[in-house]
Amino acid sequence: MKITCGTDILENKRIMDAVSRSERFLEKNFTEKEIEYCKAKKASMAQSLAARFAAKEAVSKALGTGFCATVQPIQIEVINDKKGKPHIILNEDLKTNFPDIQDISISLSHCNEYSVAYAVITFKEE
Repeated sequence: MKITCGTDILENKRIMDAVSRSERFLEKNFTEKEIEYCKAKKASMAQSLAARFAAKEAVSKALGTGFCATVQPIQIEVINDKKGKPHIILNEDLKTNFPDIQDISISLSHCNEYSVAYAVITFKEE
């Protein structure tokens, strides 16, 4: 079994600056469900967006690629279960490109200025 990890930390202001420059930033990097969830957070929208973006970056690092032509933020979705625990959903292209992924665990945290995420990926034995 192979286990990899990735992490990312992000200034929340950086994400909100990108959003204020272009609404396209949201569409390019977040799914409709993620945008809806973060906008519902109102006062903590910046933190929620930044934490999700950090999670996407952490997952891409754990995949060993970072963001590149074959791994884009929009392909990695962060959703919360009924208890609030975040989970990762990969789109079909990523599932095809990384068929040996068994599990992805994610942890998010944020404060007023920063958001951080850790991702641990377990790969099936070859």
